Order: sequence, then C-alpha cells, then structure tokens
Amino acid sequence: APVTCRVPFSTFMEHSRLILKDNPKSVEFQMRILERSGLGEETCLPPAIHYIPPTPTMEAARGEAEVVIFSAIDDLMKKTGLKPKDIDILIVNCSLFSPTPSLSAMVVNKYKLRSNIKSYNLSGMGCSAGLISIDLARDLLQVHPNSNALVVSTEIITPNYYKGSERAMLLPNCLFRMGGAA
Repeated sequence: APVTCRVPFSTFMEHSRLILKDNPKSVEFQMRILERSGLGEETCLPPAIHYIPPTPTMEAARGEAEVVIFSAIDDLMKKTGLKPKDIDILIVNCSLFSPTPSLSAMVVNKYKLRSNIKSYNLSGMGCSAGLISIDLARDLLQVHPNSNALVVSTEIITPNYYKGSERAMLLPNCLFRMGGAA
C-alpha cells in the first residue's frame, strides 16, 4: 500500500475520537483492542477511511481493490518471472466487496489475460475464503495438469468502516487493514 495510506495508532485514535465523538466508550474500546491487536505502527487504511467522516463509496472501494490486488500481482510477477500469458487459472477472493464487473474481471482486463483463462471470483465466504481459494486451485490443477494458477486473496475494507457503538462491529475497524496476497 502507498506510504500515504499508513496510519499510526495516534492517527487512528484521533480519527476515532472525531468520528465517534458522541460515543467515548466506543473510542476507549477501540483503543484497548488496538493496543492488544499485534498490529504495528506501519499498517495502512484505504484513502476513503482517512477522511472525516469516512467516504465509503463504490468508486473508493474499487480504487482500494485496484491498489491492493494489482500491487500483489505485480510483486508476484516480478519475483517469479511469470507473465500474464502464462496464467491458465485465476481465482480472486474477497468476502465483503463483490462488485460488478467482478474483481477477477478487473484482473483479466488489467493484465490482458488470455481469452481462454479459467476465471473465478469468490465472495461471501468470510475468513476461510483464502483457504477455499487454495483448495479450488488445487482441484483445478489436478484436472488441468501443467497449468499455472494465480490466487489473489484480499479483503476490501473501504465500504465496511463502522461508526456505531456495538462492540462486535467495532472490532473490524481495529483489526482489518489494507493488504492482499497473490
């Protein structure tokens, strides 16, 4: 994620105090969770969450998806020497953000992947989506031997910032950050 998206604890808590100004108990709860989370000072939140109040638009969520997914794929291709034409199977998973056109279609178009690619977009599966994607890739590679599968796993958090007082709903604000893997 870009350096401009980094959010030290102090910035996160300042924003929380401003956004949740009528709910100091929620601010205190988020601080306790953040202190115990194991997150470092270099984690990132998407640009839309940096605004006060946050601006969780579809456009902002797609922008976050592009930054996270494309940088993960670019890093993988750089490290492995894999070229877009070498990819036979594409699996993209993101549980909560499921736009149309799909995230897998976004990848196919960006990298100009082959027209005969086997492309899958998984959503709505929660934290197990990454493992389910790997399992699907394994099954597809057994059916299509000598193929290359690209699995991209992320969670787009732009549309999911919570401004209420229910503790279970405040947890993701503290625990989820920008990121993805390919």
